[in-house]
Amino acid sequence: MEARSVLMGLGAAEGDDLLGSPEVCVAVLDGPVDLSHPCFEGADLTRVDTLVEEPAGSGPMSLHGTHVASLIFGCPEGEPRGLAPRCRGLILPVFRDADEARVPQMDLARAIERAMTEGAHIINISGGERARDGQAEDLLERALRRCDDNGVLVVAAAGNDGCDCLQVPAAVPGVLAVGATGAGGSPLQISNWGAAYATHGVVAPGEAVVGATPGGGRAAATGSSFATPLVAGVAALLVSAQVRAGRPADPKVAGQALLAGATPSSCSPSHAPECRRFLAGSLNAPRAYCLISRTGDRAMTDTDATALPVPPMPSEPPGQAIPQPQTAAGGSGDFAGPEMGGLPSEATTGETAAAATPTAGAHTAGNAVDPAAPPPPAAQPAGIRAACETRTFPGTGPAATPPANTADPWPSGIRASCACGGSDPAACHCQGNDNGTHRPLIYAIGTLGFDFQTEARRDSFRQQMNSHVTHVYEKDDDHGHDVESPGNPYDPHQLAAYLAENPWASDKLTWTLNLDATPVYALEAEMPVGMDWSEPIDTTVDAEHLTKDVKALVKSLAHPPVSVIYRKFREALLGQVLKSTSPHYVSRVSIPGVLTGRTVRLFNGMRVPVVEVKSRGVYAWDEKRLVDAIIEGIGKATREQHLTALPNDEVRQHIEAFLDKVYYQFRNLGQDPADRALNYAATNGLLLGTTLKDGMLSTGVTSPPVKADGTTEPPRLGSLDTITVTKSPYCRPGSLCYDVRVVFFDPENDQRAKTVFLFTHDVSDEMPVSLAPVHRFLDR
Repeated sequence: MEARSVLMGLGAAEGDDLLGSPEVCVAVLDGPVDLSHPCFEGADLTRVDTLVEEPAGSGPMSLHGTHVASLIFGCPEGEPRGLAPRCRGLILPVFRDADEARVPQMDLARAIERAMTEGAHIINISGGERARDGQAEDLLERALRRCDDNGVLVVAAAGNDGCDCLQVPAAVPGVLAVGATGAGGSPLQISNWGAAYATHGVVAPGEAVVGATPGGGRAAATGSSFATPLVAGVAALLVSAQVRAGRPADPKVAGQALLAGATPSSCSPSHAPECRRFLAGSLNAPRAYCLISRTGDRAMTDTDATALPVPPMPSEPPGQAIPQPQTAAGGSGDFAGPEMGGLPSEATTGETAAAATPTAGAHTAGNAVDPAAPPPPAAQPAGIRAACETRTFPGTGPAATPPANTADPWPSGIRASCACGGSDPAACHCQGNDNGTHRPLIYAIGTLGFDFQTEARRDSFRQQMNSHVTHVYEKDDDHGHDVESPGNPYDPHQLAAYLAENPWASDKLTWTLNLDATPVYALEAEMPVGMDWSEPIDTTVDAEHLTKDVKALVKSLAHPPVSVIYRKFREALLGQVLKSTSPHYVSRVSIPGVLTGRTVRLFNGMRVPVVEVKSRGVYAWDEKRLVDAIIEGIGKATREQHLTALPNDEVRQHIEAFLDKVYYQFRNLGQDPADRALNYAATNGLLLGTTLKDGMLSTGVTSPPVKADGTTEPPRLGSLDTITVTKSPYCRPGSLCYDVRVVFFDPENDQRAKTVFLFTHDVSDEMPVSLAPVHRFLDR
């Protein structure tokens, strides 16, 4: 089938009104896309920097990404034709041909945040990871929630395991999940279903969908991967209709229209497994389009949907049929390639091969699916993946059917939902935070780490480091003795000591910023202007006849110029390991910088983006010193108000609870502007300390009654309620400003008004700045 067949019933399907609008931006998070394919001629597509740097090739993920993108952006004059070729497109590769179609949830979160920052209205993700409870990991859940809060519609594949099971991101509330149907309108046996999908999921045609292949060809492919861009493409047309009508683009309303306008299933009873495969209904583009036209700017209601007729979906899509290969028996067959052996087949990963090729015999009257469906597959390893099903190529030989596998060989990682089978970001016209004219900024909080990338680099450090001497005591040895051992480059103490003596080696190490021991960025210092060389190196000049000036020059040459950033890194690394021996230690560091568009592969095989770190804003966070300063401020305030002082331990617990909330509940990658504002608020020690002190005292009485014994009541400490970040309505021209609201409440009296502290930060530069003093007011 052709993608535009889903528009049947909308009248002139080739009219300009049904080609999309340049004001609408759609992001495709998938494999690399062959943008030189003729079907993309004239399309406004931009490849955005991600962790996948390689160009499109002939591998399975390039096949998958090119196919998916063509279903949305294929030009109307070419083949295949896409649903919204006039929309602007962002191509963000997340799946590699060589990495078995897996990507960690954290890396998918990076790409989602980047797409949103670059101005995407709709994000298409034809992939997912099986999750028993349908819950995404923290960073991915946060990225999806941010999309929902900002009105960005995420459309994701429900998966192709053929079971009552959930995968993320499709199962996350706010995401529009998509399952796949066959030519007759019944769900494919490989299409997943589940309780979460029933409330925010639709099924769409996903059998033998014709799309582009790298190198200029076409192919037909089957699976929820290819149903997903059909839904995303229709959503883009609905948003384009809003724009043409003079209304603001509202992708979430478009998503509501797709759900409310979906054709209900006639399958009965609705709770039966074969009926639950239909999710909330089948994609009905004419009905959704009518809903958008009727409702205008308001949200969908049940009345809107029930007031419309329910036109039947076409059973046989129009358009030129793609030739099918002939089997030995003379019928059409499907090619299901081996797992990653050119063209992977999801049907062979933990389920029977029969599930890969839906047949007409699988459907019964009334759109009900044959209940004799394959049993749920064995649990698959974690990771969002490319769900590969079947692909049919014109002119191929007889179909090859692989044997059924009983084990899933896929390793961990988010996997693209595939069926078997760049350009400069500055060119993007979608309106992001910096209008696509600069590389993305980051301001992140985490802990400092280091990596050697290769065994050779690690051994070069080990051989250059001095031997390590340890004083040990043994039985009947009262005085002990020294034991000498080779240097250990993994020991932060030894490494810091070596780098202090050899600061020029600092850039031979790969520094990392970690979240919960997981590296998220590789750190490179900006080109040094101000120089620093940390600890002095003892250099002796024996020649008596040298003048004093020459001696000073010789000694200065023994201190090679090294970036001040690496000195800060060395000090922070040592400070982090002093927790057990010193009251003053480094608990967190802040990193301001710019994404370079490059990546590095760490020693464990993980790939992370490279950040050019800016010297301004690199802070080591001495938590104890911050807490002590706040306790001292609270003690001074209680004395001035003649209040009974609270025990320091109780105050300390409150402060540490606040910091833990920032560290863990609001941890983020620091690349979204709102997250940069939040992180800067958390690292601005002066404002943070004052806010914490005032917030905790905001519930206390200023004129406490004096007891008979002359004492007063101790203050009731306020507790942190919420921290929210919103774009500020007040900002300077050319800047990007966000308001961070920190709200405290009285835990002993919920009738008291909450106290709000408002920070306003400008995050348009590498180093965020505060625009005004902290504002304080009462909230309901």
